[in-house]
Amino acid sequence: MQAASAAHRLAPEASTRLTALAAAVLKAGETARGALRRRLPDQMTAKGPRDYQTEIDVAVERMLVDDLARTFPDHAIKGEEAVGNRAAEAGAPVIHIDPIDGTTNFAWGLPHFAITVCIVENGVVTAGVVYDPMLDELFSAEEGAGAWLDGEPIACVDHAAVEDVLVGAGLPVPGQVKAVSEDTYFAALKRLMANTAGVRRLGSAALSIAYVACGRLDGFFEDGLSVHDYGAAALLVREAGGTVTAFSGGPVTPQGDILAATGALHGWLAEGLR
Repeated sequence: MQAASAAHRLAPEASTRLTALAAAVLKAGETARGALRRRLPDQMTAKGPRDYQTEIDVAVERMLVDDLARTFPDHAIKGEEAVGNRAAEAGAPVIHIDPIDGTTNFAWGLPHFAITVCIVENGVVTAGVVYDPMLDELFSAEEGAGAWLDGEPIACVDHAAVEDVLVGAGLPVPGQVKAVSEDTYFAALKRLMANTAGVRRLGSAALSIAYVACGRLDGFFEDGLSVHDYGAAALLVREAGGTVTAFSGGPVTPQGDILAATGALHGWLAEGLR
């Protein structure tokens, strides 16, 4: 029943594997949505400075792993919380899971976070979903098949006038910025504030990048992200006609410095990060 419900919110020609990803996140989203509330420090686990985990991160990842492990028995699984990570044969596809992207928002009771899952084959993201449980919005994409929001095609909005663009950016915690100097990063933020219609820090990289794909933002950048944070959303942007690179303009590096933007804006944003 869940798969049938998910299929109606995907592209008409969506594959069975994308349908399985969508069904899994829709099911897990019910748990996350019902558990949103403010948590106190003794109700969270600190994985590192300003890096939190709640019991729902673990519960949602367990649900996703259980569903996806059955559906994709030959795939490796890598989740942010490492609840049910498993290896597979060399060259096998890898499923990357972020059960709650935006855990700080979630832990403080802010209704803006995402569940995101992607499949990586030979180092390339080939399918992915980003689900906002609070708005009940399902973003999905497959390589070469476009980007979709609840069964409707989406595309980046190519607007070249810098003063009329809205850009998302991460506000880093100490030590997060590694691809460039902190001075360069903060100068790039100041440049945005001086020249654009505004800067937004929404607290979920996956949703922010997905918003570039559907035109709610014109660009986004953040350092120190992982594939489970950005993989599905980056595929959305590429399939929606946008560009995703490292800050340098080259391929995304293991440091996870992500610059996602419309074709018209990408070059200008990259200039500010050099």
